[in-house]
Amino acid sequence: MNSMTPQEREAFYDREIAPALLSLSRRCAQHGISFMALAEWAPGSVGRTVNMAPGHSDTLPLANKAVAVSGNTDAMIHALIKEGKKDGHSSIYLFELGVPFEGMAGD
Repeated sequence: MNSMTPQEREAFYDREIAPALLSLSRRCAQHGISFMALAEWAPGSVGRTVNMAPGHSDTLPLANKAVAVSGNTDAMIHALIKEGKKDGHSSIYLFELGVPFEGMAGD
């Protein structure tokens, strides 16, 4: 078991891991590859590196939203409703919540 404190783990992440992930993300971006990495050094304390290549699927943005709301289901649903109202969606569950399939981005 590692005896580092959360602060020491965060410092290690900032010093060693984050720069390496940024380098990998940039290499991926040069080749049109989307990239996402997540590290948690203490419960609820995370670092992430994200690069969305042009034409990316919905997979990484959805995962990125989940990280942004720290696993809070209500915040995630709120974000999905807000985005669905703006951009449209194809979710039967959002539709059942009253969110129309067609977005209002052009309005």
